Amino acid sequence: MKNCIRLAFAYLKYYKKQTLALFLGVVLSAGLLTGVGSLLESGRRAALENGRKKYGDWHYSMRCDYPWFSGFEQAKKGDGYEVENAAVITVRKMIEEPYNISMLHADGAYLQMMGRELLEGHYPEAEHEIAMDVQTLRNLDIPAVCGSTVTLDGEAFVLSGIVSDMPEAETMQVFVSAELDYGTNGSFLYLKFTESSNVYNQMMKLANTLGIDKSRIARNKINQYVGGDAPAGLWRTVKAGIQMDGAGLPYIWSLLNQSWNLTEKSVLAALGIFGVFIIYSLFQVSVTKRMSQYSMMQAVGMTRGTTFGILASELGIIFLPAYFTGFLLGNGAAAYLYRKSGKIFVQPEEFYVHSGAQTAQTQAAASLPDAGAFHVSVGVMWGGAVFFLLLTLFITWMLVRKMDKMTTREMMSKETGKRRRNRTIYSKKHAGLTGILTKKFMFERKGAFIGMLLSLSVGSLIFLGASYVADNTKRNNELTFKADDGLGSDVQIYEDTDMLTDVVPEQTAERLKEVPELSMVSPVRYMLGEIPLIDGSFKWTEYYAEVVEEEGFEPNPVLMEKYNGVAVRTGEDDYKLKVNIYGYDDEMLTSLNEYLLEGEIDPEQMRRQNTVIFKPLMGGQGTYEGVDIQNGDVITLKTPDNAEASPEVLRFLSADEQYQEQNFKVAALVSRPLAKVETFIGDDGTNRIDIIMTNEQMRENFGVEGYHTVSIALKEGADAGTAADKIREITSGIPKCVVKDFTQQIEAQNLFLSQKMVFFYGVAVILLIISLIHIMNSMQYLVTARRHEFGILRAMGITDEGFRRMLVKEGLRYGIYSCIVMIVLYMPVQKILYYFLVRVYLYIHPQTQISPVPLLIMSAVNIMICTAAVLISGQSILKRQIIEEIHD
Repeated sequence: MKNCIRLAFAYLKYYKKQTLALFLGVVLSAGLLTGVGSLLESGRRAALENGRKKYGDWHYSMRCDYPWFSGFEQAKKGDGYEVENAAVITVRKMIEEPYNISMLHADGAYLQMMGRELLEGHYPEAEHEIAMDVQTLRNLDIPAVCGSTVTLDGEAFVLSGIVSDMPEAETMQVFVSAELDYGTNGSFLYLKFTESSNVYNQMMKLANTLGIDKSRIARNKINQYVGGDAPAGLWRTVKAGIQMDGAGLPYIWSLLNQSWNLTEKSVLAALGIFGVFIIYSLFQVSVTKRMSQYSMMQAVGMTRGTTFGILASELGIIFLPAYFTGFLLGNGAAAYLYRKSGKIFVQPEEFYVHSGAQTAQTQAAASLPDAGAFHVSVGVMWGGAVFFLLLTLFITWMLVRKMDKMTTREMMSKETGKRRRNRTIYSKKHAGLTGILTKKFMFERKGAFIGMLLSLSVGSLIFLGASYVADNTKRNNELTFKADDGLGSDVQIYEDTDMLTDVVPEQTAERLKEVPELSMVSPVRYMLGEIPLIDGSFKWTEYYAEVVEEEGFEPNPVLMEKYNGVAVRTGEDDYKLKVNIYGYDDEMLTSLNEYLLEGEIDPEQMRRQNTVIFKPLMGGQGTYEGVDIQNGDVITLKTPDNAEASPEVLRFLSADEQYQEQNFKVAALVSRPLAKVETFIGDDGTNRIDIIMTNEQMRENFGVEGYHTVSIALKEGADAGTAADKIREITSGIPKCVVKDFTQQIEAQNLFLSQKMVFFYGVAVILLIISLIHIMNSMQYLVTARRHEFGILRAMGITDEGFRRMLVKEGLRYGIYSCIVMIVLYMPVQKILYYFLVRVYLYIHPQTQISPVPLLIMSAVNIMICTAAVLISGQSILKRQIIEEIHD
């Protein structure tokens, strides 16, 4: 073994260029893999810590006023589980007016778990003392001063303390003393387990120990980062994906991704495989150059095992220092990048600071998430090292096996196949033979030629794929930015109510248009409606609990009480669905063209012909096939007869004279609405059917005068604070009116998106650099491997200029052929990427083809690199004596 290592050292010292190329290939591959792994690990940890701040530092909650709770203290630690922290709250009373408010008594552990620090005063002790946060005090128009009087549900309290802002919750929270008791209490237990082992398994073991009803256990949103979600069974998930109609790969991937984080693992696996491919290609070139030397050693008795030992020693000697050098450089660069732009690796969250008085005006002060500290991913470091080492041994075995298939003569002459004799005399028909010789050299060994083209095109192929994903990610972020995130306007005004009578008056919208700082004021009218879907035209019935009898799949009780649910079954294949009806102005309707699926959006034609835009349901695979309604179809729309209908009428169960029905032709289908009203049946942009028309049609068809939301854009350079003050002044006195200022959030999100794109393209460039090292090394080998033949040509009289011209032709042909292979291979790769973007990651309207610019750039780079590489290598041949080349 010592001799193998000594010989390996000798080869590495003698072939310095190949050693350096292989060393750089390993350094860059290892640096990219471990650096990206650490960035993802740091982002995941930061997302967990941000989640603790937003949702609270707990894993599960459940109602605990049951007999099992008496044994909880003794069961905090058991076989396979350990409760790190536990807290109890008791709900004394729920208030619906003026807002949804929970009156709670909580122990100290709950306050600590939720990050509710006491800022002023003391926690309630007497019966009519109360503690609140500043946000809630502002919403109720109460001075944030201890001793102030707080009136809730007709009962007066004294503000004894002010606590820090609450984490995200469905209702506002106020704290009362243990002395206050209305006799309708409900107690809830919050649990945090040790995170050193699987949190979900610990919860299940505790539930089994105490007999807790598992169906009533609520989970925190941070559980996705600590293994707190129920794992998806591999075989069960795959089986369901195959058997369920329309499920397939997207369904399987989606569920397994939630449990196993497949996206990150796939990215790391792709980087690792690419690195191994580069290492194999570089090392293969180095070994092929020394094939004749190995044949002579085998002829004098060197065994196959010794050959394996020499090659493995070479790779090992290079790999160990190169990998850890790459690890240090990659993580150093990653740490610097994370300090500068770490937020792009963390899932952004939105934080709103509530302000205002009776108008409940709200100003959004949003910020990107805290990136936290950089963390080195030890798991990726060791996992990558083991992965590379194992595949290094596999590469060595493949090369030894390749040698075994060659005869001694083939190894001596570095040939891998038999030459076909060809006695054709080319000089009779050709004045120059450089083109003929170039073809001969290229196609002499077709297997090697094809392998070379594939290896030359792989790097470019990966760069193009990364560019395609980056371009579509940018487009998708911009579209969701405006639609799903609601950030299409700088300021938004809306009515925080589910009453049709509560609207922003038309004259208020007109006054807003006179504010000089505003460039656009787009008011939106709203009405709730219902459409019939008969004869099986409603396809996705299984997603609506109201019409599916499935145990454990219960409909939303609030929607059932207020609106009789979203879906109602009226026959065997007949249904009725509640729909949101929006009225937009012309500017907003024109903006919908970015989300167009079918048809044409022409506001003037819509007014003349009384046509509408239909926004269908979007499924979990990015399809819009939930209802069988196409462009040009006619829909029947049922709405209340009165634009100020009472809540009971919105259940669509009142007498027929309370409603009207009208037919509308569908002029276009879109994938998203731009301005949404979520206070009635809800609307996240995908889960509800929306009918969109002009504001004039809303007035003429349904008698709607006021607006439920107003989208506002500021003029460039306008002061957001001044504009917000003027908007508040105009909207003051409107009940339930909420104002959201998105200017800071939009600015932060634009910065976030730009940094994200820089990272995507940065990774693509690094992959390209690694590929270029491989291309340069491969093309250099093509030239140096034929030194003997080139020496003979020079001895026969070929000039230096003719020799360079022959090399240029060869480089150009390799570049052109590799570009053709790159384009041919990219076509199916692009189809696969498009499928995943649409069906798995639910991108909105991704481009089906990449821009021609990256294709042209990569083609030009390939051709230039191939040509430059052969010329540089050829120049080294011209510097040597002809006799040296012939005897080489």
